[in-house]
Amino acid sequence: MSVSVSADDSLLVCVTAGGDIPLQVTGRVGETVTLTPHLNLTHPIDRVIWICRVNGKKILLAEFREQKFIRVNENYFLNRLEGSNSGTSLQIRELRMEDSGVFTARFLVNEEETEISFNLTVLEPLPIPTPVIEKILDVNSTDLCHLHCSVPSNSTSVSYSWIYRDKDTDILYANGSTISVSLKDKILGTQFICLVQNPAHTNNVSVPLYLCDETQTETQIKVFSQLQN
Repeated sequence: MSVSVSADDSLLVCVTAGGDIPLQVTGRVGETVTLTPHLNLTHPIDRVIWICRVNGKKILLAEFREQKFIRVNENYFLNRLEGSNSGTSLQIRELRMEDSGVFTARFLVNEEETEISFNLTVLEPLPIPTPVIEKILDVNSTDLCHLHCSVPSNSTSVSYSWIYRDKDTDILYANGSTISVSLKDKILGTQFICLVQNPAHTNNVSVPLYLCDETQTETQIKVFSQLQN
């Protein structure tokens, strides 16, 4: 049995069903995600039940029977759930962090039951990263600077990459929130892009490379000016 999962941010996961491991789905706060198992069936679906786990308890959310999608428990996801495709798709609108959890679709087909689960992780959108250029106090490398960027986030799944722009071509410089750059190798004004991402969102900021002997205040003013233009 082939299964795929689709979401409004073009997330697509294709696996072969048959195990008990939930399919991983990622959504972003305030947006919409759709859980859609595509089943290769030879008989029509008689009934679909959607269940979620809350604090270790299984909560019946909705069911599809007699060609109707019926909300069973209005205490959860009030006005934010919608079914489609004969109840096989479950749409969750206006995602919240607390929506993260395991959702299970239970299908009754020709008097046989099949279950498919989704592990939904809801993440916050990432803010624009803050870039900083600092001087390294190294008498042997007076032209060596390091660039650092960061975003406020409690998530452990945030990753950073630095890209530099060379003649309208973006080239990966290194991964990580901090990189070291020598002015002997790079021209002043070279654009460096800090790319920050988690499984649900990507954001970036561009900063030009300045002389490292400038004060931090001067550098921040120039960076801020670049961001405003």
